[in-house]
Amino acid sequence: MRVDSTLVNPYLINALTAPPPQTYRYERWRERGYHPNLHPISPDSECGTLIGQMGWVGAHAHAHDYLWATAGNMGAILTETIDNACLISYEASPRYQLPPQIVVKGLAGRHVLLTKSGSRLDMIGIEHPALNLTLVEVEPDGTHYRMRFGTPDQTTLDRNQNGVAPPAPTSEMFHYLLIFEQLAEHGFNALVHLQPKFLNLISRTEHGAPDKFYDFLRGYEPETPIIYDPSGGIGFVEERAPGIPELSYESLRLFQNGGDPARHILYWVGHGTFSRGSDILDAYKHAEYFEAAARMAWEANQQRVDAQAYTEEIVSCILREFNANREAASKLDDGFQDADNPVQSDNVYNYP
Repeated sequence: MRVDSTLVNPYLINALTAPPPQTYRYERWRERGYHPNLHPISPDSECGTLIGQMGWVGAHAHAHDYLWATAGNMGAILTETIDNACLISYEASPRYQLPPQIVVKGLAGRHVLLTKSGSRLDMIGIEHPALNLTLVEVEPDGTHYRMRFGTPDQTTLDRNQNGVAPPAPTSEMFHYLLIFEQLAEHGFNALVHLQPKFLNLISRTEHGAPDKFYDFLRGYEPETPIIYDPSGGIGFVEERAPGIPELSYESLRLFQNGGDPARHILYWVGHGTFSRGSDILDAYKHAEYFEAAARMAWEANQQRVDAQAYTEEIVSCILREFNANREAASKLDDGFQDADNPVQSDNVYNYP
């Protein structure tokens, strides 16, 4: 049986092997967190599947120029238990503390898969997972965590205090942990943060004000209001330093959306998108969607193409007809329809 390697890290299926011991590359791998004695993560496990998805997303976003360089990060909370043979032992794992404002006791004992600080998203799919990813385990007090993958063990770090700086999870891990603790049971199993070029460009133009930004983008693609209006569109976070706890709580508040359907995506103004989903691919599609819409609008403007956005009147008409057709379809009998006399809808797209 042939293995589809599109969403599989090659090191997890033995398509590629680690460099020989004592070589330059091998030493660099060890500094970045590779442990030759750990068992490989199964590509068919939850964690292995998510690693494959992360690799695909990093390569896809980079290939389509959705990223400013390869800036961004990703994370997912795991529901399956990982075999301890795949992880650094608990006692040997480096231990760190969260900021005092972030307490996540609800994640005690849970594993969170995160990209590491400084990792290139386009390399996740072609390098060993330990070089770009880490698995964080939260301690019972909810304020400390251990890195159980993708880092040298604590003894090695102590022995090389003046050497290479130890690997660390993404600096925005606080956002991931807080939102996973509060909202994982509501489908927030994965989060993707990208720094998309065209969204950031548009945010610096006259369309960048939050009250204009979403309306500007929704006017270019009728599916935008259909998909995102029911959950409040995009949540906007005004510019601030990206790795601070205040941003975590503001993001949590906007995702929760005041008790209405939870939002799919936030935009940290001038910085990037933060989208959620049931897995990495589901979270990524929202960031990809808005970056593609922004790119279409920007490039049309640069080429002086007369690409006028839909007016609010047309958008309202599209929504009325879509909702009316959906309501009509829900009232149809569940049985087979007469193929010779199909039910006709009174709603036909007839824009003003």
